[in-house]
Amino acid sequence: MNVVFYGRYSALGQSEQSIEGQRKVCYEFAERNGYKIIAEYIDRAISGTDADNRPEFQRMIADSAKRQFQGVLVYQLDRFARNRYDSATYKSKLKKNGVKVLSARENISDDASGVLMESVLEGMAEYFSAELSQKVKRGLALTAEKCEYTGSYAPLGYKVVDKKIVLHEDEFLVVKRMFDMYISGKTMVDIIRHLDSIGIKTRHGNSYHKDTIRRILTNRKYLGIYIYDGVEVADGIPRIIDDSTFNEAQEMLAKNKKAPARQKAVEENYLLTTKLFCGHCLSAIVGDSGHSRNGTIHQYYRCITRKRKGSCSMKTIKKTDLENLVVKRVLDGLTDEKINKMAKEIADLSIAESNTDTIKRLRKSLKENEIATANLIKAIEAGKAVDVISEQIEKRQNEKKDLESRIAHEMLMRPVLTFEEVKFFFERFKCGDVSDYNYRTSVIDVLVDKILVYDGDNARVEIYCRASENCLEMPISEPHQSGSDKAHLAPQAGLEPATLRLTAACSTN
Repeated sequence: MNVVFYGRYSALGQSEQSIEGQRKVCYEFAERNGYKIIAEYIDRAISGTDADNRPEFQRMIADSAKRQFQGVLVYQLDRFARNRYDSATYKSKLKKNGVKVLSARENISDDASGVLMESVLEGMAEYFSAELSQKVKRGLALTAEKCEYTGSYAPLGYKVVDKKIVLHEDEFLVVKRMFDMYISGKTMVDIIRHLDSIGIKTRHGNSYHKDTIRRILTNRKYLGIYIYDGVEVADGIPRIIDDSTFNEAQEMLAKNKKAPARQKAVEENYLLTTKLFCGHCLSAIVGDSGHSRNGTIHQYYRCITRKRKGSCSMKTIKKTDLENLVVKRVLDGLTDEKINKMAKEIADLSIAESNTDTIKRLRKSLKENEIATANLIKAIEAGKAVDVISEQIEKRQNEKKDLESRIAHEMLMRPVLTFEEVKFFFERFKCGDVSDYNYRTSVIDVLVDKILVYDGDNARVEIYCRASENCLEMPISEPHQSGSDKAHLAPQAGLEPATLRLTAACSTN
């Protein structure tokens, strides 16, 4: 997995040596866990209190959209952010780009309630974002029923006039020319050269490329079909290409398509990565895969020490079995009593953390401003210089507006979560669709701190949930050694056939 290193030190009592120490620990951690550090982002002599004012941090967040790395590695989580709300906000942004925050020195940055609160903030943000998305989709669906513009880009050859999709006077001729050239036997490269020779560029002023040409040649909207969210309306927009030409282009695309490359291993998302550890050697357990004789792909979790050095006895574990049982066991543990307990802890902590030093200072200044203003008004009442004092009062009133605005901004950045809001979130959260990948991911991210797996005589899985004094246990039974059922794994994967079999029985210690 590709990761980047983020380092920071504040101006007080720290120096470049601090960065070197952070870098050394992080690089050692990356090597132990099979991560490749591809870039570094370092903020020097900058406080971690306000993430918005850290230039390298902001550059890293922006670069995450390029999806060239999957993790941000820090010495400790307080290097990433010291403000829990900033941490939740920026972790959520990274998460949307497929990037996780990894700590070389710890699993959590604070007490269990604090980490749970941060997870809930992220989860609530995603939940309410999803709710808003549903409302937006419902509004767009009503628009789509009228075959009107829904906000997505209009394909080449079309434009939007009064919410209606109509032909673009020049572009639709370019689309027709592409289809005519392709069905006449010209290649995509020939089409691109021709367009370049007559000065026809994309809407962004660039030359066309083969992927763009292919998307145009396969776009069924050119048949006059209005398409939105899987619903198609014939003759919903002006037609550019006739059926015969379009079908002939599809036949030629299929004919010219190269033979498919040799099937590669299926890319699979492993839900428990970064939270799953070997109970024997305490190394990370990571995702791996292989194929059986008939070519079927099998996904596993495997101890990284066993994978690299062969010095750990931990067998591989079937991915789906483990993930299904962990998700089920965690949700079973989300009882009404547990929800009430977590909601109270998070609400109490939210209130405590909402009154920051900055807000206290601003409120103190506001109180001083109000006292000064009151004294100036008394001075006027006493018959002192009205013009001079009125000018001072106006200045104080402007200061008051500024202070109130800054306090409001700080409060918005640190919203107070009530008991009812958090309880509502968990109650709705518990009722999600366990077959949905995004929901399963949220369950693990929000509720699980770490998972330990043991095999042998006392084979078991221990789940350590956030804000919980106990761990949840699941027993494991050894599989029968059936030669015909063993997975014959790819040599490069290096996996052995023996795996742990998970039982459906669960118990709580």
